[in-house]
Parts: sequence; structure tokens; C-alpha cells
Amino acid sequence: MITCSDGITIHSWLLYQPDDAQRRKVPTIIWFHGNAGNIGLRLPQAMQMFHYLKANVWMIEYRGYGDSDDTKPNESGLKLDAEAVWEYANNSKALLYNVDPKRMFVFGQSLGGAVAFHLAQYSQSKSYPPLAGILVENTFISISDMVDHLMPYIAPLKVLVLRMYWNSGKIVPKISRPTLFLAGAKDTLVPHLHMLTLYDRMKSSKVKSLVRMHVVKDGTHNETWMQGGREYWMAIQRFFDEVFAAENSTGANYGRSSRGEKVRGDGPLFQRKASASSSSITTAPSSLPGECVDGSHRKESVTVDLGGEDAAEIISSVGSFIGMAREATRNNVSGPKSVGGAGAYKKKD
Repeated sequence: MITCSDGITIHSWLLYQPDDAQRRKVPTIIWFHGNAGNIGLRLPQAMQMFHYLKANVWMIEYRGYGDSDDTKPNESGLKLDAEAVWEYANNSKALLYNVDPKRMFVFGQSLGGAVAFHLAQYSQSKSYPPLAGILVENTFISISDMVDHLMPYIAPLKVLVLRMYWNSGKIVPKISRPTLFLAGAKDTLVPHLHMLTLYDRMKSSKVKSLVRMHVVKDGTHNETWMQGGREYWMAIQRFFDEVFAAENSTGANYGRSSRGEKVRGDGPLFQRKASASSSSITTAPSSLPGECVDGSHRKESVTVDLGGEDAAEIISSVGSFIGMAREATRNNVSGPKSVGGAGAYKKKD
């Protein structure tokens, strides 16, 4: 649990790589999800990210979602959530249990992409090292541009009704962190043009940084990670390699290492069989971030068993999991599934 500057407490899951010796050497991915559902619905994707990329995965639950404080989410509040995560990462190192904040990336999907860009800009303004890099998937230029796409008939009145803006198009030219755009070319919710525009604005800005794009030809808004298959994960792995190679060339001492493995285009990307030690995620004492209500730190240790499945078996189990997730969403969601619209914020796990 993480306390924000306005007193709101948000919930998160931090999935640690099980090898203590390697945990500090691998990336940690801060995950901001889209406007629908909660972190529980993202577990199938998180399992693949954890397994294939050999990264720690820190899944953040916005205020008003899941087990975070029950309050109405808004743009300013979600920005405070992101800022609180970054402050926690850099000021509570003992509780993060051997996680190196200099190797932290942010991953944002849809609405989460806008939150990720805000965090990147915020991290650049602090005295400690900024984010190592940014990954965004199927995010938008701004809420105003989304209204033009989703509700063209009321677009002329949007200046009177908009309460959220999330103007990523204005932010990206000012960001100097390495960025990977993961885009589904068949996204019907956020037009593919939004990702192309954000990419172009960052690529052509005067603030030069590593900027990459990976397009999944048949990728849709929520399923790009599934439809992208092996190449999707390879694109992220290559991006990590590029980021840490660039850091090494400037004399930094925290190069990319995934148990000594390096991905090559002609070699195997995935570890086919999980060892006994890699089939579980163990959090050490105080590893669930935050404090109890009385101010004392959590002391319990939690182990989540992944069953030692082969990577292919994990993929085959995702379909049924996603089906259950969609059914839960259908049963619990009221209102339209528009970005920022009524009924967009889903509640408990």
C-alpha cells in the first residue's frame, strides 16, 4: 500500500524475480493499466511479462479501483498516484527489497500510457535518477482527440463538458527518456494514428532520445500483447538491451543482465522450462509496499506459486483466464466503455 501526497492510499502488487542475486540486476516494470477493470484482470499478461522478460513487475492500482481507497478518480488524482509510486521507489529502498530504482521502466496501456508519460516527465524533474525508459501500448494523443473520434456529434461542445485532458501530445516532445511504442494496427478504440502521431512528435523533437516503435499488424486495443506473439516480447527485450547498452557506453554501472542471457534475433527468446526456483514469486518481509494503518510496516511473507509451467503451457492457459476476466467485466460494469466516460472506472477485484 502506498500513501499519496493528498492522503489517499493506493494498492499494488510487486512480483519479484525469485533469485535474490539477480533481482537487483533485472529491470523493474511499473505497470499502469487502462481505464477498465483492475490489476487482477491483467495477471495473464503480467505472468508472461514476468516469465519471458525476467523482470520484476510492479502493478499499480489507481485510486477508486480494486483495493485502493474508494474515491472518485480524476486526472489530478491519477497523476498523484503516479508521483507517489516514484517517490516510494526512491525513498523506501529497504521495503522494495533489492530493487534498483535506476533500472525502473514504466509500462502504460491506453489511459495508462498517459499516466506513464506524466510519470516520465515527473521523474525528469527530480534530483534522483529518472526512469530508465518508457513503454506505452495503444495510448492516445489527448482526451480531446478521443472525443473527436468516439463522440463526433458532441465534439463541438467538448470545451464545455471536458473535465479530463491528458494531453500526451503536448508532453512527449519534452521527454528525454528512451521510449518504445507498442501499437496495434487494428485498434478500433484508440485510432492507430494516435500512436503514430505520438511517435513522430517524440522522434522529431529537439529533445533527442532513443525512440522505437513496434507495430502488431493484427493487434486490437486490448489484445495486442496476445496477437503480437513472440515478436511482441522480442521487441521489448531488444529495447531493454538498447537502453542498457547506451547506459554502459556512457559509463553507467548498471547494464542489462537477465541471468547472463542476451537475446539474439536468431536465437531462442524464451526459457522453455521453468526451474523449481523460478516457478514461484516470493516477497520478502515488508515486500508488499507500504505501511499498515497504525504506521507500522507489513511483516508477512507471501508466496504465489506459478506451478512451474512451461512457457507454452502458460500461454495456453491465458485464453480461459481472459474469458473469465471478460465475463467478470460484463457482469460488473455499468455504463459505456469509453475513455474517461461514465462507468469507465471499475471497482473491486
